[in-house]
Amino acid sequence: MLLDTNNTKIREIFQQYSCTEFSFERNNKETWLNFTSLQKTENVCCQYCGAENVEVHDNYTTVLKDMPIFFQISNYASVVHHKYKCRECQRVFSEEIPFKYPDARVTNRAVQFIKAMLLYGLSISGVSNLTGIHWDTIKRIHINVMEDALETRIKQLKARGYKPEYLAVDEFAIHKGQTYATCVMDLTEGDVLWVGKGRNLECFRKFFEGFDMDYLSKVKAVAMDMNAAFNLLFEEYLPDAVIVYDRYHLQAQFGMDVLMPVRLRSAKEHRRSAKAADEERKHVKGREDKRECRKVQRSENKKYKDLKNAKWAILTNRDNLSDEDKSSLEAILEEHKELATCYAMKEEMNRLFGLTEEAQAREGWNKWFEAAKESGIPELVKFANNKEKHIEGLISHAKHQISTGKLEGLNNKIKVAKRVGYGFRDDDYFFTLVRYITLPKNFVLIPQKT
Repeated sequence: MLLDTNNTKIREIFQQYSCTEFSFERNNKETWLNFTSLQKTENVCCQYCGAENVEVHDNYTTVLKDMPIFFQISNYASVVHHKYKCRECQRVFSEEIPFKYPDARVTNRAVQFIKAMLLYGLSISGVSNLTGIHWDTIKRIHINVMEDALETRIKQLKARGYKPEYLAVDEFAIHKGQTYATCVMDLTEGDVLWVGKGRNLECFRKFFEGFDMDYLSKVKAVAMDMNAAFNLLFEEYLPDAVIVYDRYHLQAQFGMDVLMPVRLRSAKEHRRSAKAADEERKHVKGREDKRECRKVQRSENKKYKDLKNAKWAILTNRDNLSDEDKSSLEAILEEHKELATCYAMKEEMNRLFGLTEEAQAREGWNKWFEAAKESGIPELVKFANNKEKHIEGLISHAKHQISTGKLEGLNNKIKVAKRVGYGFRDDDYFFTLVRYITLPKNFVLIPQKT
């Protein structure tokens, strides 16, 4: 159904521009506002020499995308403005359009409309479909919004004289195919200070070379995963900062590298025993012997299934288990001595991370690594040999009880942004967004999709 365009009238005035013409074009798919400059030459000064002796050199028409008036109908502003020539310096300059956004051919009110749509969760594609404004233009507007907010945030912190004392550094995947980025967070304020592509030392060196090191002059400690080599650069650029190895990474690695392999090895032993009992049953002749073999087979299969189903109970914090789960876990640990030893080492590790005295922590970690190596359990011995060289970073946790937990929480936000956005081809835009979403709520306009 076509709109009735015959009785539509409009009158708008923006400083020296007047709009009295309104029209529908292209089968009522576009609306046009036609602005004309009413500025007189005697009111114009030369932008270069300041002389008031200017003349109209030419007239130009600039077309701007404007906020839509009707649903799914693009709105345009056609602006007729002057080009002036100075009679004194002979230079030519254009008349300003005060309602034009500086970085794109859109109106300021269209930009405010776009910002509002992004604030309420509409995707960039959705805003583009609603306004008829190109996706790249909306993206550029959003980048400007984010950069302005980040700059304002930095000025706000500097005005307070604030300097971070605790940092966290970690990596996250940005694309399929083992493509990673590295992220540095201020743990006190929760702001991401830097995001860069890659996770090797040379990629991470860009953080120190391009960042204001005076801003980091008060850093006391840095939390990180001990598997990365980030500590080498911190020791080079911030030698007074203490390296603290993250407890959650270490606990997760202990679970994956020790508890799970030992559990699976014990489960496979029960599986082999069950198969052996089944084979023996085929060769024995007495009914009682067959019954005994079947009984052994069922018992070994049950132990196998119990171990396979005990993954969550073994890895999780004991305090989070129900009484039934605790009872089942105790029965499994009583049956499997190696697994019980590794589980006890996990519990002792948790206790050590709760210590607040460095002397106690040093004594406790030295005993832990000594016991691990003397256990004779291959997986536990290997883990201890690999991690013992980082013992100073583990002891430092007693004085500086920080972790990468807050940064891990940001990783979940990043994953959601990637899934909803179907990936970001522009890494710089994505990295700006990562920094932006950690700002306080009064700074943030977040697009939910791209």
